[in-house]
Amino acid sequence: MVSSWVVAILGMQTLDALPPQALFHGGPDLTPRLGIDVLIERSTGLLRTDRGISLFDDPAKVERFGAAYRVESFPEGLKMQQRGRDPGHYELMPAEPMTFERYVSLLKQVVLRPVQGA
Repeated sequence: MVSSWVVAILGMQTLDALPPQALFHGGPDLTPRLGIDVLIERSTGLLRTDRGISLFDDPAKVERFGAAYRVESFPEGLKMQQRGRDPGHYELMPAEPMTFERYVSLLKQVVLRPVQGA
């Protein structure tokens, strides 16, 4: 079994042992949906750290949500982690419990670049 650790590739940090070289989001809007993309821990009133905005390692998988945008960088306070059955599906999550407003603020600092010819 391979344990997870923080790996920096192209300025991105993930908690996965072998993260992809690039991750993509469908469209330029990273606005999270409370109760869908992120959940609140009832006992603290803060966001849980196990849910976030979906990203994929294949730009073709996000085109149905809008043009493919490559994640160029994201700020400290967010983490990227593989989630779900699809090994190419990742989520950009709060790195620690935080308010919804703080998460939205951090997502506004994510740098996305449109992919040409994806």
